[in-house]
Amino acid sequence: MFDYEKLYTNRMPADQPVRICLVCETTTDDKTHRCPSCKGAIDVLYPLDRVDLGALDSNPNPLRRYQGVLPIAEEDHITWLGEGNTPCTNVPALARLLGVRSVYIKDETRNPTRSTKDRIASATLSRFKGLGVREFVVASTGNSSMAYANSMSLVRGFKLHVFVGEQFAYRLNYADHPQISTHAVAGTFVGAGAIAQKFAEDNGYFWEGGFFNYARREGLKMSYIEAYQQMPSAPTHVFQAISSGMGLLGGYKGAVEMNRLGLLDSMPAFVGVQEDSCAPMVSAWNAGRTEISEEDIVENPEGLAHAIQRGDPTNTYPYLRAMAHNTGGSLVAAQTHDMHMAKGMLKSLGFDACYAAAACLAGAMGMAQKGSLEKDSDLLIILTGAERPMLPTATNILAVAS
Repeated sequence: MFDYEKLYTNRMPADQPVRICLVCETTTDDKTHRCPSCKGAIDVLYPLDRVDLGALDSNPNPLRRYQGVLPIAEEDHITWLGEGNTPCTNVPALARLLGVRSVYIKDETRNPTRSTKDRIASATLSRFKGLGVREFVVASTGNSSMAYANSMSLVRGFKLHVFVGEQFAYRLNYADHPQISTHAVAGTFVGAGAIAQKFAEDNGYFWEGGFFNYARREGLKMSYIEAYQQMPSAPTHVFQAISSGMGLLGGYKGAVEMNRLGLLDSMPAFVGVQEDSCAPMVSAWNAGRTEISEEDIVENPEGLAHAIQRGDPTNTYPYLRAMAHNTGGSLVAAQTHDMHMAKGMLKSLGFDACYAAAACLAGAMGMAQKGSLEKDSDLLIILTGAERPMLPTATNILAVAS
């Protein structure tokens, strides 16, 4: 079981970032998404003794502000798309409702495409510039595709191939663009990812990597670092809705790095939230399993929160389990009626959250109802995205595969 704290204790580099497998600790090169030895996730350790993490007001560009803990080697690789600097608001009404000391809402719906995934696009394109990658393939339920599509309208020199399951095609709310090819495929998100990866291999394009593209996790980490700097003290609990869980994993790593830098006085408990109709990670966690089993998998996911409808998280669950175990956190299921209530409550407080984002508040509500949150708890809730207008929608679908 991997542990970021132990990795930094035992393997922190002296002068240059090191790319290392989270499972077997093999070091590897920068073009690899997964360990050539054990297929584990690759991550980056930074020489924290040499890092001077910028204050929130030190630079409007978060990629420059936090460059010391990002996988960006050269200044001219930085590709900022205008995201970040989102508000983190103390909401006393929610604290009273949950019976805790404080609740802070980090509102990622304020990003350009109304999703935290804009941070993924900036970090990944910055990494790809350094690698010389100019044409790549991505699979998504909508938010990541939106972020990358938006980036194509801002940055020249890249070509993007988007793969999406037919049931999620309505979420591709971007106009056709000469730098984007859109492919709808039959089946689930997991199936679309497999087809996309084969398409990349067959055509010699770079596979973006999804969860295993560490630039994704590092990009999402920035929202947490901002929140930690915006809060008056470290949160006791962090909540985020999860599909693969890469954002929450990034938040965990960011907390370890800030704690080692003396900028976060304690480590939060990290809580991943899934919708009860599609909660394979929660099923495995509650059963005490170290891996996803067949009985956990949801073959045809349905529910309110389409952005997190991943029925088979076999490849990513072990990392989220380790995160929850290492931090005293948990993986919990949000009930449908709580999600309806949470979404309406957030709306009344001025937060335009989609159901996937509202699930994290619903998860906190469920824990409060069970008495799992102490009165002196300080909660950080990450709202990952908002409902988007349905227009424009990609219409130039180049391929439909089975």
